This record gives sequence, C-alpha cells and structure tokens, in this order.
Amino acid sequence: MNPTEETIAVAAIVHEGKGSADGPLLEFVQRLQSRGRVVRGLVPGPQSDPHDCATRTVQDLEDGTVYPIGQSLGKESKACCLDPGALLKAGVVLRRAIETGADLIIVNRFGILEADGEGFSAEMLELMTRGYPVLTVVSPPYLDAWREFTGGLAIELPPDVDEILRWFDKHSAVAAGRR
Repeated sequence: MNPTEETIAVAAIVHEGKGSADGPLLEFVQRLQSRGRVVRGLVPGPQSDPHDCATRTVQDLEDGTVYPIGQSLGKESKACCLDPGALLKAGVVLRRAIETGADLIIVNRFGILEADGEGFSAEMLELMTRGYPVLTVVSPPYLDAWREFTGGLAIELPPDVDEILRWFDKHSAVAAGRR
C-alpha cells in the first residue's frame, strides 16, 4: 500500500460527461446508509431541465432540503451560471457537517468555482484538515486544479459503485483513527 493511501481519505469520482457520476454517487450513498453509516453533505438535487444550468440544485443528505444553485444569465451568456450567493447558503450543510461529523461527507462537485478557490473550497479544506473522509465529483477540465488543491494526495475513482465502496471501506477506518 502506498503511504499516501494511508494518510488521506479524500477522493474524487472523475467523470466524462454531465451527470454521468450522479447515478453511481447516489447509489453509493444509499448503500452506505443501508449499512447504517452516517453520510452527510450535498448531492445533486432534482433539476427541472437537465440542459439548463439555471435549474441546477443540490440536496442536503441529512434533511432533504433542496438548494437552488443556478441563475439565469440569458441565452447568449457564456459565463458560469452558478450563483455564488446560493452556494454560500447551501454551504451551511457542509459547515454543519464539520461540526457534527459523519462517516463520510459528500461535496457535490469540485468545479469552476472551487478551482478558483471559491464555491465550497473553504469547507472542503476544513473537512480535510479535520480528517473526515470526503468524496466529490470532478470533471476533466478541473482535474489539474483538483490535484493542486489536494496536493496530489486524493484518490481518483471511476464512476463505479463497487470501486467507490472499496475506497470507502479501505479509507474510512484510517480516517476514524485520526479523528
């Protein structure tokens, strides 16, 4: 076993297309919860139009609250349609998880805002600093930023439920020993 694998319980599901990691992520969460594991954080929420970023939401795993995080910038806009203010509101879920703890904390995405040190990046750093197992999703355009953000110490996983479960089983015990 690589020494790095023994010291950090942070992973990213690396996916190729929009939403291709969502199904495996949600199934993984359901399996952990069925084992009695406490999983907190934010997962992709319902979206009325999957082709319209303005309808994007995240959902709190603990109480089911849905947070709209998109904003309409007009059809011609090329800017990121994520609403930083809405992300700040949704971030309360992660800040609460920092204080209450969990067997695993899910952060919906590491994307354009996190790559720039915004979005959920502060909460992710705090979770990692405290030794909580953290799982997120990263698409290839942000993979280099993710590697820099984690110092190259995070594990990269395919969107495969069994692979994600193996990672969790291996690293959750290590993380529990550090907290």
